[in-house]
Amino acid sequence: MNHIKQTRADQNDLNTAIMIGALVIGWLLFDSIRNLVGLFGTPGAMTVTTRVPAQEITASIGTGAPATIDSATLVATDVNLISIICLVLTIVLRAIFLISATVLGVVVCRRLMRGILFDRLNSRVTFVMSITLLAAALAPSWFENMGLNGVFAALGGEFDGQWLLLAEGAPLVVTSIALGVLVIVFRRGATLQRDTEGLV
Repeated sequence: MNHIKQTRADQNDLNTAIMIGALVIGWLLFDSIRNLVGLFGTPGAMTVTTRVPAQEITASIGTGAPATIDSATLVATDVNLISIICLVLTIVLRAIFLISATVLGVVVCRRLMRGILFDRLNSRVTFVMSITLLAAALAPSWFENMGLNGVFAALGGEFDGQWLLLAEGAPLVVTSIALGVLVIVFRRGATLQRDTEGLV
C-alpha cells in the first residue's frame, strides 16, 4: 500500500513538473516577444535597460525623494547594425536555449512517468540539457555585451558592465553543473542495471 501511495505521489510530482514546464515555455515565448517589441519601441532608436554607473537622482515619489540608481532604460539613435543584430540575438538565443532546456526536462519527466529511469537516452538528454543551460548563460551575455557597446558608443559613452552580465548567468551555470552531476548518476545507474540484468 505504501508503495502504491509513493508511486502516485511520484506521478503527481512529475505531472506538476510537466505542467510547470509548459507554463515556463509559454512565459519564455511571451517574454522574448515583449523584449523584442520593447527593443524597437521607439521609432528610429534602440531601447535597452541596462546597468549604468551609480548616480544620485530625485525620485518622483511624493514631493521628491533622494535615490541612487545603477540601472536605467536608455534610448539611443544611430546604433550600428552589428550592435542591433547582437541585441536581437541576445533575446532570441536566450529564449531558444531556455525553451529547449525546458522541453528536454519535460521529455525526461515523461520518460520517468513511464518507469524509464536508468538508461542511455535519459543520460544523453540530461547532458544536452546541461550544455544548453550553460550556453544560455554564456552566449547571450556575449552578444548583449557587443550590443550594449554599440548603444553606449552611440550615446558617446563606454559600457563597462561585462562582468555583471556574466554574473547574471551564474544561476544557470550552477544549474548546468547540477545537471552534469545528475548525468553521472544516470550513467552509473544504467551501468549497474545492465550488470544486474546480466546476473539474472
